[in-house]
Amino acid sequence: MAVTIDLTRGEVTEFSGSSEEDINYAKTFWQSVQLQPPVESRLVSSDIKQRLRIAPSASQSGAMVHMWKDEPKEERATREFLMRAQTMEKLEEYEKMQKFAKAMEEDKQLVKKHREERIKKEEISRGKSTNGKKKVKEAFVENDYDNPHEETYEEALRQLDQFQKNKFGEDSDSD
Repeated sequence: MAVTIDLTRGEVTEFSGSSEEDINYAKTFWQSVQLQPPVESRLVSSDIKQRLRIAPSASQSGAMVHMWKDEPKEERATREFLMRAQTMEKLEEYEKMQKFAKAMEEDKQLVKKHREERIKKEEISRGKSTNGKKKVKEAFVENDYDNPHEETYEEALRQLDQFQKNKFGEDSDSD
């Protein structure tokens, strides 16, 4: 039996020089050997674990309520107390987390503020800030020349002479 396989045509197998009976046996064999994909690669498995749980019937859920109503008052009170305690613990934990988050946000804002101040100071010290230089010069000029309370040298001497005359008299001038 001669079998030729043409790889360019895909999965077609050609039997040449064989009897019809051999060709039929070979076709049947290859069709039966065709492999199924493994169970892991299937989309749906018939495994019991993949089946959805069924909802409890109405009579079952009602039985749970009746069971709680039938329990003694002490147990019910204990259960309710524990539920309230758990709720309070969760609220306290939530408040603690909120305070922590607020403190973190305040720290971030403070760090940001300090960083901006440091950058401004660095710019001024490096001479990169022209606005800062202008403001410093303007403040210096304003303080030196525009102060109305500042006296001239001559005015100060005149006031000093006047003080000496009033205090010591006219003859005490030794100049």
